[in-house]
Amino acid sequence: RYRGAVAALAGPSQRVMLALGRMHVDAFAQQPQHDYLLRFVDTPDDPPPLPRHRLVVDRGPFDAAGDTQLMRDHATELVVCKNAGGSGAAAKLVAARTLGLPVIMIDRPPLPARHAVDSVDAVLDWLDHGADRGV
Repeated sequence: RYRGAVAALAGPSQRVMLALGRMHVDAFAQQPQHDYLLRFVDTPDDPPPLPRHRLVVDRGPFDAAGDTQLMRDHATELVVCKNAGGSGAAAKLVAARTLGLPVIMIDRPPLPARHAVDSVDAVLDWLDHGADRGV
């Protein structure tokens, strides 16, 4: 899921804000030439595997003015964030637009296949799963 974003960072060093959460930072160690800005809700037990990074520990919600200032303070040149499906990324996107910064948006994972039914009886059969409840 992150391969395309990592590949897009090939090239000269930039100041990159990784707005992904700490679970997804490791993939970006493949592009060690960048100066990464990371914002986590708490201090990680182990340092991120990025040789050049700055860590900001802060808990949201964040607003566009604060994110704009954060990006200015760290001279951010590019933002990488994920489409989490909610409004959480909105402040970062507004800040990036305000500053004229490019954004790499990581797609949401595909939805798993779902079973669809078209009647109440089919729903009850699906819920029953053929289990004998002894009732």
